[in-house]
Amino acid sequence: MKVVCLQGSHKRNGNTSTILGWVEQALQEAGHEVAHVHMAEKTIGGCIGCYRCQQDPDELICSVQDDGNALLETIAGADALIYATPLYCWDFSGQMKPLLDRHLSFVTGFTDPASHKSHLEGKTAGLLVTCGGPEGEGNTDCISTIWERMASFAKLDPVHQLIVPNCMDPKNLGEEQQEMAKQFAAKIAG
Repeated sequence: MKVVCLQGSHKRNGNTSTILGWVEQALQEAGHEVAHVHMAEKTIGGCIGCYRCQQDPDELICSVQDDGNALLETIAGADALIYATPLYCWDFSGQMKPLLDRHLSFVTGFTDPASHKSHLEGKTAGLLVTCGGPEGEGNTDCISTIWERMASFAKLDPVHQLIVPNCMDPKNLGEEQQEMAKQFAAKIAG
């Protein structure tokens, strides 16, 4: 299985990167191909609302000319996707948000359930979130809702969310978080 991991933190050695690294290692040890994308190294502008992507349901196209187009193709070619982000103001990081907006390119006919198609339909997907505070209402509930709606819109199979609370320093991450990462990888692998 080919798994594309989208790392949405600007920090290469931060909490999100550390935990995602454990997930990637577990997937590789299980024999899966893993592609790591560090979003901070990509130039990806947001959706401009031109709807060029909606003209042909069989064509994956976006009018914005930047690193996003190649990344959309990479994502479409994956068997499974992991969206990894630190929690920023109850939401995805700024590095991840433009790509999520560009997910419109994957979907056509979304206003009519009978015509709703997606280039991502049925792909396994997981959300990994690190946050400085607790998990739950008032902190991580918004990103969970956004994730569920985005996965439904893109017709992804959202197999699991891993929310790791109280991440203040990657030096404080240990066996408990590493075990959480391994379990998350196992759910992604099915």
